[in-house]
Amino acid sequence: MGRRHEKSLALSLRTFDYSETSQVVHLYARELGKIHCIAKGSKRRKSAFHGPFDVLCLYEITRLEKEPGALDLLTGAETLKDYRGVRESYARFAAASYVADLVDEFTPEAQPQPELFDALRRTLDRLNEGAPVAQEVFGFEAAFLRELGHFPRTDACGACRKPPSGSDLWFSVRDGGVFCASCSPRDPNRILTRRVVIDALQAFRHGRPFPMAVTAGIADDLRRLLDAHLRYVFDREPKSARFMRQALLAAEGR
Repeated sequence: MGRRHEKSLALSLRTFDYSETSQVVHLYARELGKIHCIAKGSKRRKSAFHGPFDVLCLYEITRLEKEPGALDLLTGAETLKDYRGVRESYARFAAASYVADLVDEFTPEAQPQPELFDALRRTLDRLNEGAPVAQEVFGFEAAFLRELGHFPRTDACGACRKPPSGSDLWFSVRDGGVFCASCSPRDPNRILTRRVVIDALQAFRHGRPFPMAVTAGIADDLRRLLDAHLRYVFDREPKSARFMRQALLAAEGR
């Protein structure tokens, strides 16, 4: 026997057809964490779901939890927001798909992280309203890494342990983050970057808007650091990462 949960807010990350009438849905729920569910009859004209599930929507769901290894059963869902503005732009849709894929592919099962849910919902809200794509992607990646305990060191040099000094700094994914220009890490794959890029990363870490415009140059350098760091931490990147990079280029008009 399963046990019925109270209703929970959930964002849909991915959907699959299970049969002609049913779907498997990957959801990120504020109270439940990442869950995989079956929605029986969701594609029927008359069902408890008022239509099939779609990706990148906010729902209020009711589920019946099953035994470990089995799909949970969705018994009801109400669509609260479908983020139509996101779907009207290739750049915004690609960015939204990427942040959803980060959560779907790299968060643990059934471990609630309300702050991460709130960050994902906030990012989708802002993308839906037309906020700058680059700033929203970088802001979510920072929140994602912070909540999972994988944010790189940005406030102290990995060698001298002092606040990093210099207009140029080293960044090493292997050695945990930033180094002063005069404290070059031994990592052969270290990256030389500008102080302003680390300052931007630090601002995003604390959820603050970066006071300068995220120019194409800053965005390129941030992308290079974060791509290297994410690949090092997770040993791969989401399949949608390539489309996200194209979205950043499209949003910058390049």
